[in-house]
Order: sequence, then C-alpha cells, then structure tokens
Amino acid sequence: MKNLNKIAIVTDSSSDVPHELLRGLPVSVVPMYIGYKDELKRDGFEITTAEVFDALRKGFKVNTSAPSAGDFYKIFQSLFDEGFEYIFCIILSSRLSGTINAASIAKLSLGDSRISIIDSKTSTICLGFTVLQAARAAAAGKSVEEVSALIDELIEKNRFIAILENFEYVLKGGRAAFLSKILSIALKFIPILTIGKNGKVHLKKFAKNLDAAFREIYNFAVLEAKKNKKSKIGIFYGEDSTIASKLEKLFRQNKEINIDELIVTTITTVISAHTGPGLWGIAVSPSY
Repeated sequence: MKNLNKIAIVTDSSSDVPHELLRGLPVSVVPMYIGYKDELKRDGFEITTAEVFDALRKGFKVNTSAPSAGDFYKIFQSLFDEGFEYIFCIILSSRLSGTINAASIAKLSLGDSRISIIDSKTSTICLGFTVLQAARAAAAGKSVEEVSALIDELIEKNRFIAILENFEYVLKGGRAAFLSKILSIALKFIPILTIGKNGKVHLKKFAKNLDAAFREIYNFAVLEAKKNKKSKIGIFYGEDSTIASKLEKLFRQNKEINIDELIVTTITTVISAHTGPGLWGIAVSPSY
C-alpha cells in the first residue's frame, strides 16, 4: 500500500466549510458562480448571501452555474505543479448540479489518472464534513487507499435534514420539483427535506409549524448520531440564526450522544440562491 504524503482534496464552494477550519489543510475550493444583474460573480468571493437574499426579495432573477472545466483544470494542474501526487475531487451531488461533469472533463483534458472525481451525493456542511475529514486524513499521512475508503464510508453514513420556511425559491430553481405536485399542502405546512442515498432531495414529511419542524429535525439528527461512536454535527442556516442557536444549545446539552465537533455555519451564496433565506438544517457525520 503506497503512502503518498502529498494528497490534495478539491471541492466546490457549496461545501460550506468555514475557512478557518481549512487553514493548514490540503484543500482547494473551486467557486461556483452566481448570475446577478447581468454579471457572473464567484460564490464566496464576489457576492454575499445578504446580497442574494436582497436580490430575491426585490424580485431580481438570480441564477447559479457550475464551475467550468477550465476552473478545475487550473486547480488540478497547479496542485501537481506544487508537488501533490494524488487528488481527490469531492463534489456536490450530481443530482443537484452539473459540477461533477466539469471536474470530469478537466480530468480527461489533463490526462492524469492520479485524480479521483467523487460524487458526494449530498451538499452544504454534509459535503463539508467529508472534505474536512478526508483532508485531515491526508495531512496525517494516510495512504490513497485509506483516504478513499474513508470518503466512501462517509458518503454512505452521512445524513442531511433541512427545513424550508418558504419553498418558492426552490420551485423556481427546479431543485425540488416534487413540491409542485403537492402545492396546496406545501402552502399550509413546513416541508422537511432530506437528501437520499442517490443524492436527490426528498420530502420526508410536513410539519404544522416551524416549532414542530425544529423538533423533528433535531430528533432525527439525535437518532442518527446515536448510531455513531462519535459524531460531527453541522448546523446550517440561511439568514435567521435563532433556530440554529437553539439547535446548537440542545446538542451541547445532550449527554446521550458523543459529539467531538459541532459547526454552525451559514449557507453559501450558491445554495441561498435556490432556497431563499428561510432554510435551517443539520448534517450528521460519523467522526474518525
């Protein structure tokens, strides 16, 4: 088993990992794009979530697009030029974006087999935990085989659940078209969404109000965390941090689950453009 100390991790900007946690780790983030007022801006660099929410409220059309194959090509080439010997590129679910296609084209163009393009089958900090743990394993000197096995296990066991206060923006973006089939119900209740093992967004159930939805996603996350010896918990939100803070407090007080890392983060602009401001969710990841 060859141990390559020079393993790099590449991901896209939907991964939601706070920048301070990536310092010192071999992670490169390729920004996605926000189309706004006839300009294309880089997610996380040139536009904020506050600007996106303001645009949505004013009725402006906000589009998102995947990084280009050229964006990935430049990153891959620069990493090899820096002396990295293998790259794991872990990408937003292929059921939610065409980003993985751009990364795959870049790999083909480069003609280098030392790149693995991986569909995370998830999004936000749930993807972020896979990136973070893979990068920490690479930095610790784990082999390509060991890092690959870790990524596979995390993709299999990571769990995601979220609340949408207003489904209007998701419908416009076409990311949860199934809601349009149950429009009359969705107008009255709060949809609770999960991402299935196939990487597609699914409706788990409806809640009568935000408080009930809040309890539902917390209980779901606790049950999932109990399956792990140790868990990482990610709490993500759009604009209002109140529910996120309540969730954080509950998790920190819960003595029935073993949490070794808890992250509270806002969603990136590329996610916010599709969900609008009323999003709260939890990611549960086994900790290794």
